[in-house]
This record gives sequence, structure tokens and C-alpha cells, in this order.
Amino acid sequence: ALDHNARLFHGLRAERLVMNQDRIEALQATAMASDGITPTDVQVTLKAKHFVVAASAIGSPGLLLRSGLPDPYERLGKRTFLHPVNASVAQMPKRVDPFYGSPQSVYSDEFNRRNGVGHNDADHAVGYKLEVPPLHPAMFAGVVPGHGDTQAKDFAHLPWMQSVIALLSDGFHENSPGGTVSLRDDGSPMLDYPITDYLWKGLRHAFYTMAEIQFAAGAERVRLMHLDSDWYSSWADAKAAIDNLAMVPHKVRLFTAHQMGGCGMGNNPKESVVNGFGEHHHVSNLSVHDASVFPTSIGANPQLSVYALAARNSVRLAQRLQK
Repeated sequence: ALDHNARLFHGLRAERLVMNQDRIEALQATAMASDGITPTDVQVTLKAKHFVVAASAIGSPGLLLRSGLPDPYERLGKRTFLHPVNASVAQMPKRVDPFYGSPQSVYSDEFNRRNGVGHNDADHAVGYKLEVPPLHPAMFAGVVPGHGDTQAKDFAHLPWMQSVIALLSDGFHENSPGGTVSLRDDGSPMLDYPITDYLWKGLRHAFYTMAEIQFAAGAERVRLMHLDSDWYSSWADAKAAIDNLAMVPHKVRLFTAHQMGGCGMGNNPKESVVNGFGEHHHVSNLSVHDASVFPTSIGANPQLSVYALAARNSVRLAQRLQK
């Protein structure tokens, strides 16, 4: 883009889009200090023919909410999805060295689409994708419960440790409506994401699956990422423990690396914020080109899907603006 006369402005925080009738007239931004965190008193106004927002599934709806853009059906910030993740860690008889090599190069959709997209047929629970993440020392220290001598003893076995994670495919069931992005008093975005009973059931099933896989692969002991979990030396012991683990917030260690939705795409303006090309339903010169346009989660790492969708929609937009 820079080779074709684009101008890059950096060190700015987008504050709000300024409307004039059905169009955006300008972007108001604040210049940030050299640390990239502290705002200065310098205000910058940028004007353009067309505006493209790509600030993520939390940042994009946050900017549009701050701007007070038309939202007659209150769809902005709704249906935000996370692929809620739980995990288990196993100690294997042979060295794994989980801090080397290509991470997450093995995955399974066995439990992701057994009863349609995003569903597992076990008690109609939510489906989940299984992956094997790396275990770098800092990650291991922050994820595996324990302190002091207990943690030091576990750390001594890190080269033999292995982990499995389960990414829940949220958004495909009425009891999985996702979360809502709203604004704090200072205008910054926040996400409220309730974990429903439907999702808790899926998380429990994922614990069963991950522990069983690890013991089938020869694990000497397995620990679930749950504050009440111990190390278990057999599948029978782990299963009995999972039966009784409380599926509640702060007990189950939940993670997310994939934020999606909040500016969902669709043909019907009553149910979506943008159309299938990322064009805003109510603002003629605004597009959204990021994961916030996904109407559900996608049940897989979304990076390539975001790239593909943004490339497709950007080409369409460029062709439209040339007319």
C-alpha cells in the first residue's frame, strides 16, 4: 500500500467516527506518547472517502459504540464468541520437550461435528476441537496450578509434559448466544460473556475426552486445569474426579485466543450489523474487515479465515470505489 502512495499514520488511538447524515465525515483520534499507552493532548482528525474498521471483535464494536453510529435493532456488540477453552496436562514416560518444534500441528474434529456443525452427540453437548499446544516455561507456570515446592517439582518434569486443549464451538445453539461488548464509563470496551449450562456440559465432556486420550497414549499421570484437580495416575481415577468437579467460574481454568463477532454479517439488517462484504447496513461509507463480522464462532483457529475474508472484501471495496 505504501508503494502505491498510501499514507501511514501511527501512534494514534481512534476515538470516534464523526457522522454527517448517512456518511462518516471524519475519524477523530488521540496521539499517544512514545510508550504507545499514554494519551497526549494532541487531537488528530482524518478525513477520507471511505472508512474501514479492523480493530478486532472487541475493539471494532467498541469504536462503533463510542461513535454513536445507527444501530436501530441493537445488534452492535451482540453475539461475540470466544471458543472457550479448557485443558489438561499429562506427564509422559518419554521426553516430549513441549517447548520445541511447531506447536499445534496436530488437531482433531472428532468431537466437533458429530451432531451437526458445532455439536457433539454426547448428551447434546457443544462440540469442541482438540489441539495440542506448546508448554513454554512461562506458560506452564501460569497455567498449571501450584506454588512453591509443589510447582518446582512439577517444573522438574516439564520436558516430559504434554497438554491437550479443547476449543468449544460456541454460537450454534440457542443456549450459546455468546457475549456482549459494551462501554465502560471511560469509553473503553468491555466484554460480558456468560458461561451457560450448555457450555459447562461441553467443558466437562472435554475433560473426559482429553484425560482418556492422554492415558490411552501412555500418560503416567494427568492433571486437569481445574483448581480442585489433583494429579491422577489412571483413567478410572480421573473419570471419577471429573464426575464430581464443580463446573463453575474461577474453578475451571478457561482460556481464549479467538475473539469473533460483535459486528455480525448477514443480509437482514434486523439481525446483523454489516452485509456479507463487510459493508455497514446503515452507514454508506463504512466497512468492517475483521473477525468481528463472523456471525458465529468458526470451530477452528480463525487466522486464515480472517485473512481470506478481509482480502475478498477489500478487493470488492477497491473495485466499488473505482467506479
